[in-house]
Amino acid sequence: MGESVQARSGYERLTAEEMDEQRIQNVAYQYLCRLEEAKRWMEACLKELLPSPTELEEALRNGVYLAKLGHCFAPGVVPLKKIYDLDQERYKANGLQFRHTDNINHWRNAMMEVGLPTMFHPETTDVYDKKNMPRAVYCIHALSLFLFRLGLAPQIHDLCGKVKFTEEEINNMKLELDKYGIQMPAFSKIGGILANELSVDEAAVHAAVIAINEAVDRGCVEVTGRALQNPNAMLSALQDQLMPVYQEMLRQARVQKASRARTHGNGSAENDIYEEYLTQREIQDCVNRVNMRAAVECVDEALDCTDPLALICALQNSSLALRGLVRDHAGWYLEQMSADREQKALDLGCVDPLERDELQEAVNMANEEAQRDRTIQQAVSKINEAVQRGEARQTVRALMNPDAHLPDVYPFAAELYQRELAPLQHQCPQGSLQQEELFVAVEMLSAVALVNQAVEVKDFGAFSATLVSPAAGLADIDDGLIQRYFEELCEQKRRAGKALLTWNDLQTGLNTVNTAAHEEHEQILTIGLINQALSRSDPQKTLSALMLPSGGLEDVFQPNATRYHDLLTRAKRHKAEVSRDPGAELWLADIQEGVRLANQDTQKALKMCLGLAAVNQAVKEGRASQTVRVLRLPEVALRSVVSECADGYQTELSALLRAKTLEGDNRSAWMRTKLPDRSFYFFHLQKLEGSWERPQGFVQNSIFLTHEDIQAVCSRVTSAHSRDVQWKASEAVITIQSHWRRYRQQREYRRRLQYLYQNWRAVLKIQAAVKMWLARRNYLARLAYFRRHVGAIIRIQAFFRASRAREEYRLLVHSSAPPLSVVCKFAHLLECGDADIRQEAELLRLREEVVRSIRANRQQEHDLDLMDLKIGLLVRNRVTLQEVVSHCKKLTKKNKEQLSDMMALDKHKGLKALSKEKRDKLEAYQHLFYLLQTQPLYLAQLIFLMPQNKSTSFMETVIFTLFNYGSDCREAFLLLQLFTAALRHEISVKVDRPQEVVTGNPTVIKMLVSFYRHARGQNALKDVLGPAIREVLQDRALNIRTDPVEIYKSWVNQTESQTGQKSCLPYEVSVEEALSHSEVQQRLNISITNLKNLTERVLHAITSNTHKLPYGLRYTAKVLRDALQEKFPQASEDELYKIVGNLIYYRYMNPAVVAPDGFDVVEFGAGSALLPGQRRTLGSIARILQHSAALKHFSGDSAHLRALNQYISHTHTRFRKFLRAVCDVPEPEERFNIDEYSETLILNRPVIYISISELINTHRLLLEHQDCLCPDPSDPLQQLLQDLGSVPSLQDLIGEGQLNPTDPNVEQPLAKMEVSLTLTSKFDVFTSSDDRPDARGILLSTKQLIIDVIRTQPGDTLSEVLQVSASRDQEVQHGWMMHQRAQRDIRTPEKMKRNQSLVSDGSLTLEEKKRKILRNLRRLEAIGTLHPPDTHAHMLQLIAKDIRHQRVYRQRRQAELVKLRQTLHSLQCKSSFHSEQVDYYSQYINTCLHNLTASKINGKKVCDNKGKKKQSTLTYTAARLHEKGVLLEIEDLPVTQFKNVIFDIVPAEEDGAFLVKARFMGVDMERFPLKYQDLLQLQYEQVSVMKMFDKAKVNVNLLIFLLNKKFFKK
Repeated sequence: MGESVQARSGYERLTAEEMDEQRIQNVAYQYLCRLEEAKRWMEACLKELLPSPTELEEALRNGVYLAKLGHCFAPGVVPLKKIYDLDQERYKANGLQFRHTDNINHWRNAMMEVGLPTMFHPETTDVYDKKNMPRAVYCIHALSLFLFRLGLAPQIHDLCGKVKFTEEEINNMKLELDKYGIQMPAFSKIGGILANELSVDEAAVHAAVIAINEAVDRGCVEVTGRALQNPNAMLSALQDQLMPVYQEMLRQARVQKASRARTHGNGSAENDIYEEYLTQREIQDCVNRVNMRAAVECVDEALDCTDPLALICALQNSSLALRGLVRDHAGWYLEQMSADREQKALDLGCVDPLERDELQEAVNMANEEAQRDRTIQQAVSKINEAVQRGEARQTVRALMNPDAHLPDVYPFAAELYQRELAPLQHQCPQGSLQQEELFVAVEMLSAVALVNQAVEVKDFGAFSATLVSPAAGLADIDDGLIQRYFEELCEQKRRAGKALLTWNDLQTGLNTVNTAAHEEHEQILTIGLINQALSRSDPQKTLSALMLPSGGLEDVFQPNATRYHDLLTRAKRHKAEVSRDPGAELWLADIQEGVRLANQDTQKALKMCLGLAAVNQAVKEGRASQTVRVLRLPEVALRSVVSECADGYQTELSALLRAKTLEGDNRSAWMRTKLPDRSFYFFHLQKLEGSWERPQGFVQNSIFLTHEDIQAVCSRVTSAHSRDVQWKASEAVITIQSHWRRYRQQREYRRRLQYLYQNWRAVLKIQAAVKMWLARRNYLARLAYFRRHVGAIIRIQAFFRASRAREEYRLLVHSSAPPLSVVCKFAHLLECGDADIRQEAELLRLREEVVRSIRANRQQEHDLDLMDLKIGLLVRNRVTLQEVVSHCKKLTKKNKEQLSDMMALDKHKGLKALSKEKRDKLEAYQHLFYLLQTQPLYLAQLIFLMPQNKSTSFMETVIFTLFNYGSDCREAFLLLQLFTAALRHEISVKVDRPQEVVTGNPTVIKMLVSFYRHARGQNALKDVLGPAIREVLQDRALNIRTDPVEIYKSWVNQTESQTGQKSCLPYEVSVEEALSHSEVQQRLNISITNLKNLTERVLHAITSNTHKLPYGLRYTAKVLRDALQEKFPQASEDELYKIVGNLIYYRYMNPAVVAPDGFDVVEFGAGSALLPGQRRTLGSIARILQHSAALKHFSGDSAHLRALNQYISHTHTRFRKFLRAVCDVPEPEERFNIDEYSETLILNRPVIYISISELINTHRLLLEHQDCLCPDPSDPLQQLLQDLGSVPSLQDLIGEGQLNPTDPNVEQPLAKMEVSLTLTSKFDVFTSSDDRPDARGILLSTKQLIIDVIRTQPGDTLSEVLQVSASRDQEVQHGWMMHQRAQRDIRTPEKMKRNQSLVSDGSLTLEEKKRKILRNLRRLEAIGTLHPPDTHAHMLQLIAKDIRHQRVYRQRRQAELVKLRQTLHSLQCKSSFHSEQVDYYSQYINTCLHNLTASKINGKKVCDNKGKKKQSTLTYTAARLHEKGVLLEIEDLPVTQFKNVIFDIVPAEEDGAFLVKARFMGVDMERFPLKYQDLLQLQYEQVSVMKMFDKAKVNVNLLIFLLNKKFFKK
């Protein structure tokens, strides 16, 4: 009320009108109390919050809360699924609907079910049409009392006189009651009406229940038992043996209820008897609980006995009311419940019986397990029957039955399953396979089938995956032999034909390859040993190596060791000379050939020696015929031996033998023969054995005719004979004979030639037959040779294939133009498998969580800062803490709930609405932000077009959101491009001297440092500086002081403390006087030494962890150096690196060194902080490092620190080296693996999460600076802004019904709602309808089509592949490959699906794809992307580049997953730290509240009129406020009219909020909401004048004084 009402004397009589007005207000107040009572009672029943009493009537009209209330006490009548619009989404969107009346009817039916008299029931229209809402509230009160007496609900409490309502609320309710025009129901008479409505039976129940309560109070078990068994009590399931337990349980319940009644009593004289007595429902509940506990103990005893029959009997007890019991499942119940009881004992640490819910759950699980087992057995039985029948198709169909719970079965391998399972079935003792056996067998056979399929289609990738699968069970698999396994099994499959290879066939093939590989390996080792032995010139080691079985060499004989060694050494030397490789080694074929030649030489030498011995023997015997016959033997190898000279040979040789005999016979048994290769062979004349090794004590037989002797004799005798014959021959005879021979030869030749001409056809046939026979003989000989050396051939082939594979991979990686065959071989690497899809989905999820966590932490930091400010203003102005408390609760809620749930927009309304207009608007925004994200020049220019204070805020709120805080490689690359582009632009436009970068505080550098210090680089600062700073802080005894005056004062204080006497030294001295004392100098030197050591630790941590600094920061430093060097070429290197050091150390690292607690470098608990000494130490370290980075020596006032100048110079050199290392980074394209086509290769489209306010502000800024950003009308940004049009309002983006125009406070939280934008380009070929094609899109589509074609159809060149028609088999293989890709696309999440155009290309045939490739190539040539005639080669180069980058991308993705998980963990830790801070603030606020409350209780003046009513309305005229100085002026109104303007200041329901009403000459004009906290904020910002109603100017400070005086009693 106004002041006039308050000024009325208490002795003045009220008029009739005033009394009537007061009565009506009392009625309205009492009705509001009834509404509050009903609200609180319903909240207790529903366990959820309801609207305030003033809004409760409107909230009840849709019947949802009423139907939920009916579900609480009658769930069978009103199940939740029957309630229409349970979450009230339709009501919020479209208001009331007729179907809402069903909810009201459900409530009325529930009240009928429980028996509430119908006289209390309201009509449906009373609630739905709001015709008689008081009757509905009256019914709720009656229902509460009725249910309380039945024990179904808590008691409703009387709140009349205990709650307060504002005058405005009472007036509004008075107006509402006037609209009803009905008499208010008598709420106080509900109890009596219900008592009168009780029937006779209900009265008997009432009397029996009273008797039970009295018997329980007496404590006699027999009396209580008789009272309980009274039929009128209508109690069921009573058991005589449990009567003592009933007595005790009822006594405890009775005591508890009476205690609660006394505690919550309202002092009313008319208390209900059931406030202390137990109701019939409560008694029955106690009986049921006792019965249930007894039944549970019976079940527990049955479990102890492990008796299934006893257990099923115990479970069938009606007290447990277990559902789904099956007697045949007793064994399953026993097993399941025993396991559950053991698990419960392990969890709790003690043995407790299972509760009823646990028993029901065990029954359900056991039933499911039994049913599952029964189903499995049936399915297994069908499988055994199908296997016995021998029908492969029926067997596969039975195996594919999901009830059998078997692994995947493949129909194409039906014969394999049948063929393999039939023998297994026969081997089983019971004649049928069990489920476990089938599972193992089918798992293995399915794996075998997949291997067969991969071998059949020659798919090496699938073969590799399936072969090593554990399901296949194949043993001894070597990863390096996969290719040979594949070839061996392909050969076996070719020989087997259509039949599938069995597991034994696969294992045999693997064993064959393994054996061959092992033999090859052993053979290679043996060859190496042989070559090593040859290098050591040791014949015996050579022989040992040659005789190793692993070498596979044939015909190696021990006596020939020397010859082997000599020939192989000679061959090795020859090979080295031919190949010009000194390290050349002999191969297996070379060694085998050397052994063969050595054996041949041995045989020849032995035969020669035997022949020579025979010649000597024949000469000794003197028989000329025998001598010449032996001389002509081919083994003796003599030349010019003729039969006519036999006597001459005998004579000469005999003479030579006699001459040697005369010289003397040494009787040696050895002779030596020289071979044509100048080697010697030693022969034993008696043993007739030879050796290549010189015998020990060798002496040549003196009388033995050697080969040289015999050859000399034969040559001499034959020459003499030839001369004699020539002299005897006549020349004429020779001439005649020659002519005659010529004539005969010519005649024979002509005759033969004529014969051949006559039979030329037969000649041709004979020639053909002979040639065929010769060719076949050569072929069979070659084939036999290959079969003899099959092992060597396989090794050669394997070596060749490995070399070719390495060469092809080298061509792919290093060649600028790899051939088509190489690209085709590695094209399968571009396919994305299931692992890629899973990792991409996980990557997308982690990015979303990281971005949301970052935004949540930043919002928490902002809220904490705001709370700090509000607490400060609160302490300063001594105002109520209520607003701060509400803010704290809001913050706590944000900590506990997911930010996505708080910020998620309703996708059925606003920007996400399913309408063409909203969809176009959404796509336009997606196109706009994609352009801003990928073209950094726009945002770089926008930053400079804005004021510096606004650009920083814009960057932190919008740009970081646009780039998702650089959460992945692509967005980090784009954000770095923005930073560097803006930095180059600022240097080129604003910087006139290099030093201006340091002194001018450029906007870009400030944003860059802020980003890498708080977002991407926070962990880097912690890793680099954290350990060193922790070491500094752990030494709490360390006290570094470098000020001589402080050291002097500390010394004086210490002396006085130790001696207890006042020092004779003065306390105030100058620096020079302080340094005159040796103690001060000594302490200063110690401090300097300690400071050097600590600084060295921190400096070492900085310089040794260059690699841990954020890459973006390092690259920006490099760009800064290069940009300055380019613009200022005359600047020295020292000057440039000082500027770089200013960025890296002074701006980025120095604040973290000085205040590690402010940058999370060192963790601190809530409420803890750095000590002053620690902060001083860190400041001194930072000062030294800063001087070192800038090479600034101490002088002047700091002359006492000159001892550090040398250290600073030395440290500056280390800083210079460190900064060079910082700038030594690769380009972003190389670091992030980004090129001009990378945008088209990403799997998932980029998604950003931006608030509505940020979206609107960005749109507004772009429109404001449109002329500067895009002056060209054809600029893409210009086109996108034209598509968007003007800036939309908040209501346009969040939808109708979300924004309440009457509530001025609802707009701010709604503006913080987030919307997700999936960024796409408008100028893409797949989405644009423009005639001008997009080169990137066409290129991507063409590359995919070429990969599909070359993987299916081989060829030498791409031109040949595109021109040659595909075969039918190639079309089938292509279709199967496209089907597999389609299956992968189905499993791919929606956000990661490929472009629709690429998906549609997969349905084309090979020929259609070829035609489309040719069309696309012509289009790419036309737009200049490709240049003929190298079009095809260029496309292959691009595909090869994609293949090379795919592996790098997978590695980076894996590393990024690890990094994102670590980042998310760190963000969660930071959020926990914020929570601790919130708890700390909450504790502080609670303490303040307690103190304030205590002061109010002690101050008697504060509580006036018992403190029950709020401050009344404050009314002032404008003239009065003008006199007080509060009101300064009112526009367009002279001061003389101020007396006609009245201002009413009405306190709102919320503390600290007011509503200012303006009236002119008694007519209500306007209203202005005023918040006391806003006034404090304006005072804090030094704003002295504010506007109200857009016309009245008010003095802020005087208005605060007025409110403090009138409302807060200050």
